[in-house]
Amino acid sequence: MSALEGGFPVQRIFPAVTLTATGAVLLAGCGPNPFDASDLDDAAPQTSGVPVFGDIRQDAFDAMLGAESVTITGEVEAGEADLDELFDGIDSEETGQLEISGALDGSDSEMSFSAGGSSFAQRAVDGEEYFAGEDFAALLISELDDELAEEVSEEFIEDLVADQWVQFTDGGDGSVFSAEEFLTTWQQELAEEDYAELTAETETRDGEEVWVYGAEEMDIEIVLAADEQAPYLVEITDEDSHYSFTEWNDSAPPEEPEDVITLDEIFEAIAAEQGWPTEDVEGGQEDANGAEA
Repeated sequence: MSALEGGFPVQRIFPAVTLTATGAVLLAGCGPNPFDASDLDDAAPQTSGVPVFGDIRQDAFDAMLGAESVTITGEVEAGEADLDELFDGIDSEETGQLEISGALDGSDSEMSFSAGGSSFAQRAVDGEEYFAGEDFAALLISELDDELAEEVSEEFIEDLVADQWVQFTDGGDGSVFSAEEFLTTWQQELAEEDYAELTAETETRDGEEVWVYGAEEMDIEIVLAADEQAPYLVEITDEDSHYSFTEWNDSAPPEEPEDVITLDEIFEAIAAEQGWPTEDVEGGQEDANGAEA
């Protein structure tokens, strides 16, 4: 069972849209180069002196949750993320890419997911939250009721937000689904006693010495940096998902978007194009913002 079975809370992306995400298994292995003796040495696992998972677990999560930033990438099935229901033309079994980067707490960070030519991307910069315009247009169009869908042109909405970022907050504390939330979910999952006695082998992966914890009967592999002072996650794989963790304390924050359009500007433009009173739209938006607060 994936630790993300309950889904990650991205419903703040768009009021009527809730995307849940679990992972799809993606584990690629590489064999040693038979002509390179150093590779043979790297491939030989060592177990001496490696703590069992229960002895390093708390230290690992304390170190990770105390980090400033990280980049997390993973593979997610479109069907598990309900993206096949939101967008036409996506097969439920199609695998998409999830990425979270930047500040651990989500304050200056970015999250994106893409599959089958459809995607969404959120960005938080200096307390402001933004949503990629093209992605917002697709979600907005998918949420229009039949009556509005007949009146409002999809092309108009797409042209309105093309090459722009939609600003969702105004002077608030905007943030995206964060690495901190992601890690806390895994911390709760791995707190079960079943994981405490997992043993590890020392390996070298991508030039880094790591501790590889796992048990076939549990369908899980947990890879930590072989450093008792900073045993950060490097990879984690279970029967449903595979995630990689890189750039600990060195994941760059996103840049502030240059071309921005607000929700009010979008709905005012739609109202003007339809000949609706714009004050009604503004009032409706204030009510909606009050309901979300």
